[in-house]
Amino acid sequence: MEMLEDARHGLINLILVKDLSRLGRDFVEVGRYTDIIFPSLGCRFVSVLDCLDSEGDNTDMLHFRSLMNDYHLKDLSSKVKSVLHAKKKSGQYLAAYAPYGYRKSEEDRHKLVIDGESAAVVRQIFQMRQSGMAYGKIAAALNEKGILPPRWYWAVHYGNGSCKYSRLWAYATVRSLLNDDIYVGTLTQNCTGSRSYKDKTMIRKPESEWISHEGAHEAIIGPELWEAVQKINQAAKQISANNTPPQASLFTGKLVCADCGHPLVAARETQRRKNGTVKHYTSYFCSRFATTGHSVCSWHRIFEISLKNLVLSEIRAHGKAVAADEAAVLDKLKQHIQSASAAQQEDCRQEISRLRRRLEELEQITAKLYEDKVSGAISGDSFSVLIQKNEQERIQKSERLDSLLAGERKAQQDIANIHQWAGTIRQYLDLQELNREIIEELIDRIEVGERTVIDGQRHQDIKIYYRFVGLV
Repeated sequence: MEMLEDARHGLINLILVKDLSRLGRDFVEVGRYTDIIFPSLGCRFVSVLDCLDSEGDNTDMLHFRSLMNDYHLKDLSSKVKSVLHAKKKSGQYLAAYAPYGYRKSEEDRHKLVIDGESAAVVRQIFQMRQSGMAYGKIAAALNEKGILPPRWYWAVHYGNGSCKYSRLWAYATVRSLLNDDIYVGTLTQNCTGSRSYKDKTMIRKPESEWISHEGAHEAIIGPELWEAVQKINQAAKQISANNTPPQASLFTGKLVCADCGHPLVAARETQRRKNGTVKHYTSYFCSRFATTGHSVCSWHRIFEISLKNLVLSEIRAHGKAVAADEAAVLDKLKQHIQSASAAQQEDCRQEISRLRRRLEELEQITAKLYEDKVSGAISGDSFSVLIQKNEQERIQKSERLDSLLAGERKAQQDIANIHQWAGTIRQYLDLQELNREIIEELIDRIEVGERTVIDGQRHQDIKIYYRFVGLV
């Protein structure tokens, strides 16, 4: 992509490759570049080993060679898949990491053996499920005991000791573990695969293509416990199957927990009253609190009707304020942006001036070094040391200057965004009904705090961050 950008800006007019396969092996894509893109950019294309030059008369073989490269890639992909399929059929474990509760054998990396510490946790999880505990409650129990989840366990015992994922057990992790028949000694592979050798998107294969081997390794869970747990899992699955299919709610993707930063998820509930009427309502709560079995964070629950009325009234209030005195509103927002960083902006401007002066000095020093080398004033070794030192400083100063200029452009864009926000919010001066389109247009996110009681009154902090301007 960088090469194409240079070509578009006229910095290069020749693209040279060792052979055509270095440009690509996709017949259609290579043809698009050689026949359309490169000529439109005024770029000459040369493939050395293939003796191909776009400005010569020997381009007749270009498409044929490209087709052969594509066929070679397809053939190679087929051979690799064939070897992997044969290994799966023979019962070899091919995944990169062993499942939780197991480790790869030191004698044979394609064989699983029981990992004592994590296997004990797996047995404990199955026993808790057999006793009737829900997935979330099991996750909460594990978190309270400080037991590391699968990814972290592997990182600490077999990796480098760090992991980018959460250190907490979650609902989905427990559910996946309790439904995996690998713990009864059954190895099931070939469940997923890519669409084709050109499309690496992974898809789930039909069960008829799965490859299973019973007794492929030692079981952690006995058949009686496994069957008992699966009956519980199936019963829970049947109950959830009767629920209403999930639908996007009004504020889906816009609500954030003010304490842990995780998104809030929607729940639809039905209330049946004594007079026979039925009321449906939607509430939102912290997803982290729910998925960790209520062991981390708290509910942060808010009802959609309450939040809808709050957002609606605030949008109307801002619309009226802009309509009444737009200049005052804009000045207030500009002061809010500039006051927080006025001193910092001045320091940035001064540093930009210093960097520009220093870069000019470095260019002059570079020119002087070349003159001294030519005249014999300095030796070749001294020139190499000095020019390298000078270039390192130039690169460092240039990167810093680019960073500061980007920050300056962002500050200017923030001012322009204020005017855009004012023009948008003015349209909703008399807004009567809030819908998803308006929320997408106006709101970036809404932070929801936990409910508290102050002097006998319920209180909940809600912060609305608008697009373009943030918190107003």
